[in-house]
Amino acid sequence: MALDSGSHLILGAKASTGACGDQPFLPGLLADAKRRWPAVRCLVADAGYDSEANHRFARLTQGVRSIIPAKAGRPTSKPPTEPLRRNMHHRFGRKADAALYGQRWQSETGYSMIKRNLGSAMRARSAVGRRHELLLRVLAHNIMILAQH
Repeated sequence: MALDSGSHLILGAKASTGACGDQPFLPGLLADAKRRWPAVRCLVADAGYDSEANHRFARLTQGVRSIIPAKAGRPTSKPPTEPLRRNMHHRFGRKADAALYGQRWQSETGYSMIKRNLGSAMRARSAVGRRHELLLRVLAHNIMILAQH
């Protein structure tokens, strides 16, 4: 999910079942977030979203600074060969983005809020039903936040 770190509003969500990586979901999530909140200037994501294509999409297509640790692939002491990932590797090495990357925990807070307020157990039995239930929880979460303001 794409979450605004200030308000905890969810700006984009993708529900899936099964074992798959997060990398393919970033362009859709970021595009949804930018459409709903055009002021998005910075994307902070965990290493599951690391790919040169995701950095390129964020920076060149959406005009958003991307901060994603370059940890995809087999562990090695060599920096990545792709330019944007190599830049991230060096920036993380010297802790240049530590303050901004520290805001990534806000997404974990968003997950925790949903589980605490709406329950952690899924009731649907089918894969389609579970995806719908997750997206319904996202909608309910946003309504609850907007109702408080």
